[in-house]
Amino acid sequence: MTRATSSILFRTALAYLVITVLNITVFVLLVFENQIDLISQNAVLSSLNAGTAIKFSLDAFAAERKTLDPAVYQRIEDLAVKAGVVRTTVFGEDGKILFRSGTASSGSAEAGTATAEEFTAINAAILKRDFEAKLFSHSIDMAGRKVELFIPFTYGGDRTAVAEVTMPMRDIARQLGYLYRQCAIIAVLILVLHSVFVLIVTRVLIRPLRGLLAATEKMSRGILEVSVPVLREDEIGQLAHAFNGMSVALQRMRQEARESNPLSGLPGNLTIARHIDERLQAGSAIAVLYCDLDNFKAYNDAYGFAKGDVAILFTRDCLRKSFSELGISNGFIGHEGGDDFIAITGFDDWERCVRRFMELFDAGVPLLYSEADRANGFLESVDRKGTHQRFPLMTVSVAVVTNQWRSYSRHEEIATTAAELKKVVKKSDGTSGSRYAIDRRRDAGEALPPDVSGKQE
Repeated sequence: MTRATSSILFRTALAYLVITVLNITVFVLLVFENQIDLISQNAVLSSLNAGTAIKFSLDAFAAERKTLDPAVYQRIEDLAVKAGVVRTTVFGEDGKILFRSGTASSGSAEAGTATAEEFTAINAAILKRDFEAKLFSHSIDMAGRKVELFIPFTYGGDRTAVAEVTMPMRDIARQLGYLYRQCAIIAVLILVLHSVFVLIVTRVLIRPLRGLLAATEKMSRGILEVSVPVLREDEIGQLAHAFNGMSVALQRMRQEARESNPLSGLPGNLTIARHIDERLQAGSAIAVLYCDLDNFKAYNDAYGFAKGDVAILFTRDCLRKSFSELGISNGFIGHEGGDDFIAITGFDDWERCVRRFMELFDAGVPLLYSEADRANGFLESVDRKGTHQRFPLMTVSVAVVTNQWRSYSRHEEIATTAAELKKVVKKSDGTSGSRYAIDRRRDAGEALPPDVSGKQE
């Protein structure tokens, strides 16, 4: 199956074409049948009027005679000609042909008997007269375009004969021609209405979906800078809005992926700066958490870069877990590089986020050390001056900068305040566990207190 024949458009068009043809066929057949019935009824009604006149005239004329003589036949012939009858036959009650118009011996009896169909019609006419008080019976021959009347009449007191008169269905050709034109017009109108509906559906539904499909194919090839026009604010328009939003989001995600830290996979410096600026411009009350590992260099030197990378990933996971456990959906976590992480939360969430992060970190960090160092509570390494020293187990220092009390317009301003605050937090020697501090100053020129840090209990 080719792509064209397997498409929804092709299958829908094929199904709609079949439904349209069936619709036209059924509707035209119903109209045709109804009109044929009306034409037949009109022809029968006209014939019945003539038959009624013939019936009463025969009853009055034949009742005075004991037998059927040529005068009676002539009377029937005259009445038939006057009514426009094309053929007249008189049958006896036993089905014997007594007279037939157009024979060589017109007005005299002609040898022969009725056919089975004629005999059935003769009996039906007599029964309808005797039991249903009907003047005569009739049958319609649409193929021959004629109406046959079987008219029973009495002569000789109690004897019965039946006159069969065949009358043409007048003006049938013109009426059928009109019917055929009517059916053709109806079929064309239905076809036009369905065509208009198809055009509307194509314009309203098919074209926008094709545009979305083309844009999606481009996106699947990595071309994310695509958008589709929003023509209306209906479901298709909403789908177009959603697609355009997805395109923008994917472009941002790709940009962030390019800027992300290769080790942690978290957004890097450019994304962090842009995110802070966006939150500041939106006027949101935020808290920016600058997280720095204490004694990381000593651990990295003692255990090697591979273990150092494990410590970095452990810190990342603690931040992520704290956000997840606390249900902070609008948070952001970034990695500046090395052992420096940045997290952003709403102002109301910062403290519980910091405390949970430090709880997770302090509980898990001993497992990164050997059993001996873990038991000692420190490791021995060489500092930057080449001196052997004891370094406590790693802790984390968190400097929190917020725009709750003080206005910031750019991420650089927040970074400057964080650098000041880090110095205060780092005054601790690390032996008392992880620590944090928040800047509560309301004025940029105000001096930072000497001790604004808080210990993680």
